Amino acid sequence: MTLSLWQKTLATTQAALNSGALQPISTTIETVYEAPFSYQLRTLSSLQSKENDRRIKQAANRSVNPFKPYDPELYVADIGAKHICLLNKFSVIDNHLLLVTRNFEPQTHLLTLSDFRAALMALREIDGVVFYNGGRVAGASQPHKHLQLIPVRPTDLPLSNTLNCFSAIPEPDAELPFRHARVRLPDNIGDTQDTVQWLHNHYLILLQRLQIRHSTRQAKMAYNLLLCREWLMLVPRSSESFAGVSFNALAFCGALLVKNQTQADALKAAGISQALGFVTQ
Repeated sequence: MTLSLWQKTLATTQAALNSGALQPISTTIETVYEAPFSYQLRTLSSLQSKENDRRIKQAANRSVNPFKPYDPELYVADIGAKHICLLNKFSVIDNHLLLVTRNFEPQTHLLTLSDFRAALMALREIDGVVFYNGGRVAGASQPHKHLQLIPVRPTDLPLSNTLNCFSAIPEPDAELPFRHARVRLPDNIGDTQDTVQWLHNHYLILLQRLQIRHSTRQAKMAYNLLLCREWLMLVPRSSESFAGVSFNALAFCGALLVKNQTQADALKAAGISQALGFVTQ
């Protein structure tokens, strides 16, 4: 019997936890209400602060490429001809997957048809959110191109009420407290070549709408991308952090991570909506 991608993920996760190859980062979760929005604020657990600090620093170490070679204990599956699927070694969310290019490509390169094909193949089997941190200012911790997938359904995202009301026409900013452009996917989404081409075309349209300059292969500005079975969204980035708190793509679906309670209190005092607006202005 051929295992599904989800079954392979669960089996690999359990084995990697047992061996110690997978080293999740423990957090506490708080819901923060800023009408009309609510946010999920994760704070690194104070009970494991030293271990969490070590794992955060190792995850951000750019002197070693963790994908070439990758740890075979974190390998889940091949995703198309040009990508592999790995577990995120230092995950905050359970069963967090990485869709990594088999050969090295810079994280600042534009996404290709192959990248979108890999994303759609994964989303076909796992109802979740694929995201991409396009450059260091967008929260990328590694220079080797990779997309990421969390198995959280779009209806369960903190900003789901707004995110799931996107229209079928590519649109600029509206309704959310940060700059973005978005489009709703066709109802018959799949991993066919037509759908891959549709996604790539609309990705380029959204880049243009946000005036994110690029050459044939290279983006000249940092940005985040979020994709699920229902919609595609791009967010331009002018700053990597606000008040010392770094943001990656997940911040723009309402899920944020801070290192300690001091950062959490400072972010809440300033206003999360204001912070998201600041890093995208």
